[in-house]
Amino acid sequence: MLAAVVRAAPPSATLRDAFAALRLDEIVGSARLAGARLDVTDVRALLDRGRALGGHRFDDYLIVRAYADAAGWAAQHANSRGPVTTEDLRALHRLALRGISDDAGAWRTRTVPPLADGTVPPPHWMVPFETETYVGRLALGADDPAPLALARAAARLVRLQPFANGNGRVARLVANLLAYRRGLPPIVLDARARRAYGAALRAALAGDATPLARVIGNALARGLERLRDVVEPVDELHPLAAFATNGRPDRLYKAAQRGRLRVVRRDGRLYTTAPWVAAYAVPPSTESA
Repeated sequence: MLAAVVRAAPPSATLRDAFAALRLDEIVGSARLAGARLDVTDVRALLDRGRALGGHRFDDYLIVRAYADAAGWAAQHANSRGPVTTEDLRALHRLALRGISDDAGAWRTRTVPPLADGTVPPPHWMVPFETETYVGRLALGADDPAPLALARAAARLVRLQPFANGNGRVARLVANLLAYRRGLPPIVLDARARRAYGAALRAALAGDATPLARVIGNALARGLERLRDVVEPVDELHPLAAFATNGRPDRLYKAAQRGRLRVVRRDGRLYTTAPWVAAYAVPPSTESA
């Protein structure tokens, strides 16, 4: 199991760097869903050096900076033993909307219209009660499979709309907080996942969380694979081209792209091991036995 391999790995600077890279990519993906158009280079320059690269809108930089602060709060509270509380929701919203909204950290005070899919959020005067119910459901779902539990957590908060704005950001932050507390990496929504996320979220709002759980599960698996790859013994890895027959690595590259051959990507190059190539090269008759 990927998660078990990663958890069993001893702490190392390489593993910490890989986890930090996942957190950075999560900030990029979630900020893009929130409307900011910064790429990973722009985000790294903003967060590491305080430099605003790329000539983007000022609001884009605010969204990224505030979301990164909220994401940092979630990571810092990863090991808390207590359940998620309504004050945690408000803290995440306060950070994620700081400098963007005058209502950062406050429950909404107006009834909002139905969402795009027809979902009707509760009236504003029921928000405090409904959020208490929401965090109670998070505790009850602690034994559910992680992708499903995180999908339900995100969808229920979006359906509730407890804040005047930024509910999607808080929903993703809550899902990541729950992922951390299960010993999992953050949910990195890359370009492909973001394309599927909107439709999957709408399905979850309508009562079917399976598509969203699939998007989240795939994202978690990719994150775990990245962490696993950095803890593999380096001396067993060799460039993919080294295993090519007759000097033609095309077949191996295609197998890697299709997920049939296990590989590790480092510095833009693909690496694999002799056992992984041997496992890929098992004759079809043996594979079907």
